[in-house]
Amino acid sequence: MKAQRIIGLFFIAAALIGSVSCHRVRPKPPVTQDFEPPIPEPISYVAGEVTFKIRDLEQKINQSLGVVLVPEETFEGKKGEAWHLRVERTGPVRIQYANRKVSFSAPLRVWYTNPIGISKKRKRRSLCALSVNFVSPLDIASNWRLNTHSRFENYQWIEQPTVRLLGVKIGVTKLAESMLDKRKAEIEGAIDQAVHNELRLDRHIRKVWRDMQKPLRIAKKPEEIWIVPKPFSIAAAPVFGDKKRITVPLQIAFRVETKVGAMPVATELERLPRLLRRAKTPESSRLKVRAFIPFNDVNRVVARALTEQKLGLAGGKVKIKNATVYGGGHSLILKTEVTGAVNGTLYFHGQPSYDTLSNTLQIKDLDFDVDTKERLFATADWLLHDHLRDTLQSVMVIPLRHQIAGIPEKIETAFARGGAGKKTALDIDAFRLVPERVVVRPDGVQVLIKVESKVAVSVKKI
Repeated sequence: MKAQRIIGLFFIAAALIGSVSCHRVRPKPPVTQDFEPPIPEPISYVAGEVTFKIRDLEQKINQSLGVVLVPEETFEGKKGEAWHLRVERTGPVRIQYANRKVSFSAPLRVWYTNPIGISKKRKRRSLCALSVNFVSPLDIASNWRLNTHSRFENYQWIEQPTVRLLGVKIGVTKLAESMLDKRKAEIEGAIDQAVHNELRLDRHIRKVWRDMQKPLRIAKKPEEIWIVPKPFSIAAAPVFGDKKRITVPLQIAFRVETKVGAMPVATELERLPRLLRRAKTPESSRLKVRAFIPFNDVNRVVARALTEQKLGLAGGKVKIKNATVYGGGHSLILKTEVTGAVNGTLYFHGQPSYDTLSNTLQIKDLDFDVDTKERLFATADWLLHDHLRDTLQSVMVIPLRHQIAGIPEKIETAFARGGAGKKTALDIDAFRLVPERVVVRPDGVQVLIKVESKVAVSVKKI
């Protein structure tokens, strides 16, 4: 009987000692609020410029444009005689660009066959030589062709129009002018057709369009991370240029998918769509990345940071046995199991925030939940409040797996190694990250990050 009383007194004493040295805290979990709707899949844009050297354009046009601009045909004179005339280009076409118009100049020679010669085999003779000038607006059509609408502007005689009749040269300037006036539409059409056939923007953009859809690896460790652009439209603004080059502003719209693991296999590439035309395209690109950080990943990072960590506090030591982050609607909730000076469960809440300097997800304004705070005050452990809160705040930093800051260099490198990089050059400049939205979801945190940059695509060879 005495032994039973001794054992009973021992347990009572142990309980009293425990109640003095360790305060139990069992607050109610915070009430979970309604979650925000998920961030919709964002649309990104690459704004760039495709630049052609005017000398390269001249070479292409001259290769396409034949020597004969107007084939030999019969032209009736004032007295009913049949003149057989032919117009040939005797030198290269030259191009100039100014005030949003393109000018063409070319030397021509007009040949004729004497309509009243004695010989049955009449010789072809030169009627005149002249330098002609055309002017045209320049735009790009929805079928990716550069369009001109050439208009015969003026000409200068290199050799005045003359014909030889019975061995005598006779001036026929009015006749030549009349003939040129009737045939100028054919000459204009020949130049426009050469531009239409040779200056096909799709030949160059198709390479960029296809290569753009290739997966880009932006991280190797701890896991391989891939960005997969999905372009779906492309638009052009009005053409502009200077003495040396002609530039087409472009804007490609696309969505971005992120893949983890082995390199994604592209089953089918999007075909180059018809070109959309805009009055203006922005100079800066807008890349929007929707990153998702599951709570499983967040909790692995938190577990590593808090494993066996002891916090020296005024009333003794507190050991955090376990910590879990989960969604509470518009905020994040941190649930901690602690022993030591405080034994039990502590709940915290805070706001998710994305730091563009460190590319980390952080929990800002971390504080005790209301019920937890009341329980701590009731146990006289309010001195733990600031120290414990600030220490947890310092470890609530979750590095994002998506290495956003390395995107521009990775895109440039992949582009240079791809097929499009052989004829075109890509330059990404003025790179800046802007966090737009952070949304808490039941299974993780969504972060929408805007990447502002300027992209230039120049055609090195056409």
